[in-house]
Amino acid sequence: MISSLTSNSYLTFLIGNDKFAVPVEHVQEVIEVDQVTKLPHAPAYMLGIINLRGKILPLIDTRQKLGLPSAEVTHSNRILVLDIKDADNKQLLIGATVDIAREVVAIGPQDVQDPAHIQYNNTTSLSGIVNHQGDITMILNVPTLFSIGEITSFDLPVN
Repeated sequence: MISSLTSNSYLTFLIGNDKFAVPVEHVQEVIEVDQVTKLPHAPAYMLGIINLRGKILPLIDTRQKLGLPSAEVTHSNRILVLDIKDADNKQLLIGATVDIAREVVAIGPQDVQDPAHIQYNNTTSLSGIVNHQGDITMILNVPTLFSIGEITSFDLPVN
């Protein structure tokens, strides 16, 4: 389980050529793509549901949630199993697709820049930007990007 690392630890991953990160406190594990069951009448960002050792999880297309063009999900993609909590302390495990899961890195708060100064349509999905020797990494705001209220509007189980 990844969550035993410090709060300044982030799991980095790629979507296309863009590098993103999520705090490890939200990451339960990284798994390979297996069988995905499609859901009828689901929004475009909801790829379906997956079975994770007997637990059914919604599978979210991270590209779509970020407003990026969709791409076919293949066995080379990875699924981040994310633990999300909302303001009411509701909890939901989801799967979020990424192209390539990279590594866990330590990022100090002093290295994170506020994304508010960037003219970006969806700045609420970013909690920060890190520029390390020209390598730009966007840190995702997991509870905002993967909103429990939005995902559970399809009657998926919430713990």
